[in-house]
Amino acid sequence: MFSKPCSRNSISTRFAGESACSGLPIAKPTSRVPRSAPDNGGNMPEAWSRTKMYRTYLDEYSAKWAEYFSFKREDGILEMRMHTLNGPAKWSLELHRAFIPALADVHHDPENEILIFSGTGDKFLDTMDPEGWERYDFKQDMTFDRGYDFWYKDQVHEPFSFLNLEIPVIAAINGPCFIHQELALLNDIVIASESTTMADGHYTGMGIVPGDGVQTIFRELMGVNRAKYFLLTGQVLSAQELLDLGLVGEVVPDDQVIDRAWEIARTVFKPRARSTRVMTRALLVQPWREILVRELPAGMANESWAVHGYWGMAQDGFDIETLTSSEDEE
Repeated sequence: MFSKPCSRNSISTRFAGESACSGLPIAKPTSRVPRSAPDNGGNMPEAWSRTKMYRTYLDEYSAKWAEYFSFKREDGILEMRMHTLNGPAKWSLELHRAFIPALADVHHDPENEILIFSGTGDKFLDTMDPEGWERYDFKQDMTFDRGYDFWYKDQVHEPFSFLNLEIPVIAAINGPCFIHQELALLNDIVIASESTTMADGHYTGMGIVPGDGVQTIFRELMGVNRAKYFLLTGQVLSAQELLDLGLVGEVVPDDQVIDRAWEIARTVFKPRARSTRVMTRALLVQPWREILVRELPAGMANESWAVHGYWGMAQDGFDIETLTSSEDEE
């Protein structure tokens, strides 16, 4: 029942609970042993009881998820950055699954009032981690178990790990974003660095169905025909084009994107009453919740089924890191 720090080389199948944190003031113990580790005497900490309100603590979950995310909090504003070995994040199956319980931990910490979400270095998320796929036999033909256990089951929940947060979320896109753009675009305020570019690698890169939510998100944000062109041709959008299309709210110099996110947190959200912040958040994300409940499971079913006919990683010469095959290079 006690979780241990998660490694980027392992996938945890234990998902955090879905119930919301009450937000009631909770006294912090004067001497608290992290629940994920025994005390100095080797004794495991006491279990949660019916007389204690469940909550999480930053020092515990920042250590638990340290291989995937870095955290910093000031005045109730939490900064959360994806990373791989302290550099730009590479997308792996472990990172994919880590989002769901990690954001649940953020959600259940009543000391978090506003979230800033970003990447590390000069990239938001544009590269696959080949080792993270090969560890789970994805260089072989696709099977039902892999399609369901690693794709469908995770992705029908991952967008909601953001949408279930009851605090405002600012996305600071700090560079190229070619993978899981919903991690940025579903949030309340989205800003981008000047070096940001955005494309989708499902159809043109991996040769698979773009059904993990991108079909819905880009259609809603840029219109039906633009979205189809974007998804089917591999079109790369610049930061200015993202701004012109309404996908981001601001474009700022590369070295200012995180500072600007903090400024927005302090000037747009922090001055408002907590009740105003959380209920405005609930109102603004509700349309996304409703449409993804309707469309995401079917989209993922199409994506997960179609890979039984073609799965690039099982082909000789396919490079999962760059989403290219030897045939593409000829």
